[in-house]
Amino acid sequence: MPTTGAESLDAAARSRVAALIEALPYVQRWAGQTVVVKYGGAAQVSPELAQAVMEDVVLLAQVGVRVVLCHGGGPAVSEMGRRLGLRSTFVDGLRVTDEETMRVAQQVQVGLIARDIVAALGRRGGRGLGISGHDGGGWLRGRLRQHTSRETGELVDLGRVGDVTEVHGDFLRGMLQAGLIPVVAPVAVDQEHHSLNVNADSVATAVAGALGAARLVFLTDVDGIRGAEGLPVSRVDAALLRAWVDQGVVSGGMIPKAEACLDALAAGVGGVTVADGRVPHALLLELLTDRGVGTMVVPAPLEAP
Repeated sequence: MPTTGAESLDAAARSRVAALIEALPYVQRWAGQTVVVKYGGAAQVSPELAQAVMEDVVLLAQVGVRVVLCHGGGPAVSEMGRRLGLRSTFVDGLRVTDEETMRVAQQVQVGLIARDIVAALGRRGGRGLGISGHDGGGWLRGRLRQHTSRETGELVDLGRVGDVTEVHGDFLRGMLQAGLIPVVAPVAVDQEHHSLNVNADSVATAVAGALGAARLVFLTDVDGIRGAEGLPVSRVDAALLRAWVDQGVVSGGMIPKAEACLDALAAGVGGVTVADGRVPHALLLELLTDRGVGTMVVPAPLEAP
């Protein structure tokens, strides 16, 4: 017997109600908690995925979750530099950032990407505020990186590339208490308030640690961390992840991500998710459903019942 329109509507309504019921305990759990999101990769490049992330962030903020959004944007910096006749140079995957490149990076990250994100949040009813290390008297501090070339073993001058040394968490807490969504560009300042180009994953990790975040979510272009069997795992504790890194089970580009997870847990973050940002609404699936997306890294193994 064919399904009538009313029956179809009832089925759709029941499905929505079931989803809301499933989400309720998670909404109660996360309300008032701080979640830091590293936004990059396909989720930042694809218009459809970007829209889904903005919707997720606004919804989470509306139900009481304190969300901090840390964004990347290296490809956009490279493209703008190309248009201006600047050549991008990399050493061991790190962008050599001279003064002119630093200005371009700052203009793109702070003046373009952050503003676009704030506007996208605003269109969905969110209250975002774009910030970089220069704001609040220098809330995000760093120092020039000393880098040794993997190829030659000699020190390489990376220019204005820096490492995060200090996060003034109270500056962010004030914004969160005011109901704002901080949109953090990966630009820090040194002791003289000169700009530093810093890694967005490192910024998100340092921010999450300074705020004692309940969760740090990395939106990536992979389906999670792969274990000894070569398959993505849904959950791993810090000790096992460290062993996987030391044994070469985790390799290549996943190593710095794994190290960031371990650093965040060591700083007191409740848990870290390496989430598949190619999945629409990955944030809501991870935080408000039983399903989850990607790999959850926890401080210690679950105790046996």
